[in-house]
Amino acid sequence: MLRIGRIAGAHALKGALRLRLDNPDSDSIEHVKRIFLDRDGNALEFKLTSASRLNATTLRITVEGVSDANAADELKGAIAMLATEDVPPPAPGEFYYSDVVGCDVFLTDGTSLGKIEDVFSNGAQDIWVVRHGDREILIPVIADVVKAMDLDARRMTIDPIPGLLD
Repeated sequence: MLRIGRIAGAHALKGALRLRLDNPDSDSIEHVKRIFLDRDGNALEFKLTSASRLNATTLRITVEGVSDANAADELKGAIAMLATEDVPPPAPGEFYYSDVVGCDVFLTDGTSLGKIEDVFSNGAQDIWVVRHGDREILIPVIADVVKAMDLDARRMTIDPIPGLLD
């Protein structure tokens, strides 16, 4: 499963949902006919009937079987996921957030920085949250920093800009 966001609540009275995207630039939902909503470890599959943008970070979606505001409110806080077989493969140089979580990050000289534990968008670019013990490093995913991404080997190589590791 590929996590794409979280249900922020109901939108209007007819059961539409506000889906707050993890990656606001993603168009993955435009390619699928079903969505999974996980609440408390119980993932339910829904037929996706419509999706439209409300603002830069949020979509308005409707799913079969949710037809009023009360039913929509019950799904508030649910994690929204897509089946990986339903989404197109990422283009060269792109990645799904879930694909990089757990990857090891190294400097160009081979020094290990830790593992990617989370990914988020700051609006300008994606950010990898890299942890090693108690140390957390935020790595901007830009060409000046990320020199190699080997998802098969689960290894990322970076060349930090001045001040990044301080």
